Amino acid sequence: MFKTILVPVDGSDTSLVAVDYAIELSRSFNSEIIGISIIDIKKLAGPFMRDLGTSIGGMVPYGDFQQNVRKFLEDTSRAALDELEGKCDTANIPCTRTIKEGVISREIVESAKRCDMISMGMAGEHALWRDALLGSNLESVARQTHKPILVTPEAYKKITKILVAYDGSSFSSKALNAGAEVAQQMHLPLTVITVSDDRKSGEDILSQATEILKGYDITHDNMLEGGDTIDAILGFCKKGSYDLLVIGAYGHSKIRELILGNTTVQLMRKVSCPVLLCR
Repeated sequence: MFKTILVPVDGSDTSLVAVDYAIELSRSFNSEIIGISIIDIKKLAGPFMRDLGTSIGGMVPYGDFQQNVRKFLEDTSRAALDELEGKCDTANIPCTRTIKEGVISREIVESAKRCDMISMGMAGEHALWRDALLGSNLESVARQTHKPILVTPEAYKKITKILVAYDGSSFSSKALNAGAEVAQQMHLPLTVITVSDDRKSGEDILSQATEILKGYDITHDNMLEGGDTIDAILGFCKKGSYDLLVIGAYGHSKIRELILGNTTVQLMRKVSCPVLLCR
């Protein structure tokens, strides 16, 4: 299922955590890791560079300054990929590496077309200044790609238990199948959680999940919770010490397709374990 995993790296600690999780999945799926580091064209040709070049024009020739910035960015990209390659070599995981230049999110989405999954840190080199969501590049990638994204937290922890949020929608069905595939390949237990204040409706949804899971050789159980969807899932995830949350991103109209579903966004803001986001 996940034969090639794309891992964007920028030298930040969070991007290296994404490498660790990609390696863990690669061991079970016999995957190849595709490391990519992107030289942000905005830092070379954007308004900031032009303004900065103008302000220092009297001290350093603009052309020389721009070339020095390019060399710094290229060196940073090579160093980040060296770290990725070193981790893969130590784990005996095959990997390839490439440096690209362009708009970061666009290059990730384009590269992902030839891969089965993206493993990406919650925030990259500007983690200290990231907004309350996910970081602009991750948010943009999640909106544009239809490949599964493993959104990784600040620190790595081995995956031992998987929780799938399921509500019967087509997006959550994709999440359920993806979670079941991971559980099967990694020989891990899986729990399906549905949140509904209508017990009959909730039990019907969980019955659908059970039918889907009959095709997998896994151990699983179902959990029906009431109350607020976000609070219920987060609380159960924390109480059960789950190491991976699998959810679907959704959009019920053409307008809503421009954003991630609100429940999905809220969960990804607050959860402390990695999230496998399926579209």
